[in-house]
Amino acid sequence: MWRSLAIRAVVRLVEAVPLRIGYLVAWYAGIAVYFGWWGGRRRTIENMLHVAAGDRALARRHARRSFSYYALYLVDFLRMGRVSGDEVERRLAFEGWEIFQRGRAGAGLLFVTIHFGNWDFAAGRIAGYGLPLAVITDTFEDPEIDRVVVGTRERLGVRIIPAERTGPGVLRALRNNEVVALLIDIPDIPSSIEVEFFGDTVSVPDGPARIALRTGASVIVGAVARDGERSERFVPFVERVEYTPTGEREDDVRGLTQAMLDALEGMVRRHPEQWYIFRRLWVADRERAEAG
Repeated sequence: MWRSLAIRAVVRLVEAVPLRIGYLVAWYAGIAVYFGWWGGRRRTIENMLHVAAGDRALARRHARRSFSYYALYLVDFLRMGRVSGDEVERRLAFEGWEIFQRGRAGAGLLFVTIHFGNWDFAAGRIAGYGLPLAVITDTFEDPEIDRVVVGTRERLGVRIIPAERTGPGVLRALRNNEVVALLIDIPDIPSSIEVEFFGDTVSVPDGPARIALRTGASVIVGAVARDGERSERFVPFVERVEYTPTGEREDDVRGLTQAMLDALEGMVRRHPEQWYIFRRLWVADRERAEAG
């Protein structure tokens, strides 16, 4: 009971405070968490070392700012219950809808993204345009948190597919020529594949590539970046992934996954501080950590 009341109180507080004030508080709260959460800080710096080509000072800067940008995302998320479609459209201007229309050629469209910028605004913008959108999400252990997260996304016009029921839900959505959005920067899952990212090996889910190859769905990668520090506006990045299958299934899964990561790497290079990767993604980093 107390947890439910606390969550509702936080949501009400964030909704009541002017957005610029909420952003200001969140920005410095993110810095405080960066210095207070030793494990998360260390893992994020390790990840950013790959992005920064080994420059430790730059990696620390990217990592510290990513905590603040993530805090801004949380403010936006907690306010989504009262955000109108007009506000989503105003804050995320996008005119390149032909890439979505061409992609939905009867077999549906996979929209592959990462923990970057504000993916909920991206989902709201897609659904607000009128495209049928289903999003794969994890179910939180805390039912109150899960209710808030699911309810917020459903108010945006997004249909939720629980991660534990991914297979049937995704195939059904693609058969109905819908857009299915999913995250790929998730380490430590049973069904994964090793590919290159920023010049080193990462282990990421192989599901997106297997689904696309099985169904014939088109694939685009995308994300939205905040347009400057504590800005309320967002800039989209969307790119179609072109890949011609060879007929060798495992080679094709690896090849298509690599093509997705290559496109996403360019997006991260533009705004590395807006990538929220608090778990070890690179294989070598995890092996070193496991070895003590």
